[in-house]
Amino acid sequence: MFGCGLPVCAVSYSCIKELVTVEKNGLLFSSPSELADELLHLFKGFPDACDALKCLRNGALETGSLARWDVEWEEKAKPLISEVISRNAD
Repeated sequence: MFGCGLPVCAVSYSCIKELVTVEKNGLLFSSPSELADELLHLFKGFPDACDALKCLRNGALETGSLARWDVEWEEKAKPLISEVISRNAD
């Protein structure tokens, strides 16, 4: 999601903080009521003045700029898939 600049609201679990930096590129929740509270907070002022959402989007874009989807695909996934396909074609 960060690769396309989309901030996240993710379920909190043991290693999610390796990906999501709270209040920078996303938010974490542990219950349905926490998720509801976060969504209300993010969409406060919708559609023009969603400051919290804009801040997270900027953080997601910054995080995503480190590893854009298309770059990761070309550099890592595509060569690996191509290699596997060529091995199986022989």
